[in-house]
Amino acid sequence: MVNNAGIAGNEGPFHEISIEKWQRTQDINLTGTFLGMKHVIPNMLDNGGGSIVNIPSIAGLTGGSGASSYTASKGAVRLLTKATAIDYSKNNIRVNSVHPGYIETPMTSL
Repeated sequence: MVNNAGIAGNEGPFHEISIEKWQRTQDINLTGTFLGMKHVIPNMLDNGGGSIVNIPSIAGLTGGSGASSYTASKGAVRLLTKATAIDYSKNNIRVNSVHPGYIETPMTSL
């Protein structure tokens, strides 16, 4: 399974981020990854193993100016990946993350 969905945008100063914008980013970037793994792991357990690849972002390792909710969500995906890998390694389920750098797309040009 590959978890690659996510959103970003120009958030502006940290103290001006609305709770709604913060929560939307967490829901899509972090909770979406959680739900994907939650629902695929039982099938992997039944089948004797599997592989999950989560795609956070380099921002989950380094942070970034004007992107607090985005970098927080991507950092959380990174650590969720590590915790899940530890929990399920004994069940032959590999869980890894790939952290691509900045990629110019319509989403990043907002």
